[in-house]
Amino acid sequence: MDLRAAVFSNWGYKLAAFVIVSLLWLSLSADERQSQPVRTLVTVEVLDSAWVLVNAPTEVSTTFQGRNRDLAALLVNVPEIPIVIDSVPDTGMQVELDLSRVRYDRELDVRPTSVVPRSLDLQFERRAERRVPVVAEIDAIPATGYTVLRPILVSPDTVTVRGPASEVESITRVATRRIQLEEVSNTIMRDLPIELPTGVRSVSVDPSSALVTVEVDSLLIMTRRVPVRLIGAGTEGLIVTPDSVDAVIRGAARAVRRRLEALDVVEVRPESVEDLPTRIPLGTAIADSGFVSVRFMPAEVFVQPGPAS
Repeated sequence: MDLRAAVFSNWGYKLAAFVIVSLLWLSLSADERQSQPVRTLVTVEVLDSAWVLVNAPTEVSTTFQGRNRDLAALLVNVPEIPIVIDSVPDTGMQVELDLSRVRYDRELDVRPTSVVPRSLDLQFERRAERRVPVVAEIDAIPATGYTVLRPILVSPDTVTVRGPASEVESITRVATRRIQLEEVSNTIMRDLPIELPTGVRSVSVDPSSALVTVEVDSLLIMTRRVPVRLIGAGTEGLIVTPDSVDAVIRGAARAVRRRLEALDVVEVRPESVEDLPTRIPLGTAIADSGFVSVRFMPAEVFVQPGPAS
C-alpha cells in the first residue's frame, strides 16, 4: 500500500473534516466551567499629601470561576483592585484584599472566588521637596570659524523636586536630556525634558522641562603688543626682558574685543627677589575662563637686577 498516496488522496476533504472537528471541540470546551487564576492589577491612590508610597505590589492573582470563553476574556480586560488611602498612620500599613475590592467586567459569566495574597504590605515615606540647579547636557560642535559660548544658558536654572525624603535629599542637581548638535553656526533654542539621576524613584520635577539656549559667535583671533610690568615688594630696580610681548587673544568675537580693550599691560610678580636672575612664564600671569584664551609670545620673560646705581 502506498502510504504517501493514502495520506494525500482527497486531502481537501480531510482538511475540511479536521477544521470542523476542531471548531466543534472549541465550541464545546468554551462552554465548560472551571476555575482559573487571573493576573489582577493593583492601583494605590494616596490622598494624604504628607506621605509618598514607596513600595507596594503592582499585581496579585485572583481566581475566577466561569466558562472558558469568559475566563479567556479576562486576559484582555484585566481585572483591577483599586485601593484609596485617605490617611497614612505610619511608615507601614497592611490592607486586606477581600473579593469585594475586585473590579472586572460584570457582563462576563464569571465570579471571583479568592485573591492571593489576602493582604498587601504598603510602605510609605514622608514627602519632601527642594530646589536644585539644572545642568544642560548638550554636546555642541561649532561649524568651522565659529565657537560655542559658555556657559550654555538654561531657563529656569533651578527646579523643584518632590518625593520621598530619602530620595529628594540625595538629589543635588538634575540635567536635561542629552542631545548632540553638530556644525552649529547660529544660536539654537530647545525645550528639553529634565531627567532625574539614575535609580531615583517616585520623585517629580516642577517644571518638567527647561529652555536651553546655545549661543554661537564667530571665532576671532587678534594680536596686540602690550608692555610687561613688574609688581610686588622689592621689584624696584629690577629689569624685565623683553619689556613688551605679543598677546594673542582667541575666542568668541565679542569677548575677544572686550578682552582686547581691557588688556593694556601684563603684570608679572616674581616669587622671590632674592634668587635672581630668573625666568617667569607668562601663562600664569593672567587667568581667563569662559570662551576666551590669551597666549603670550614669547611665553616667558627674564627678570634680573638692574645696573647698580
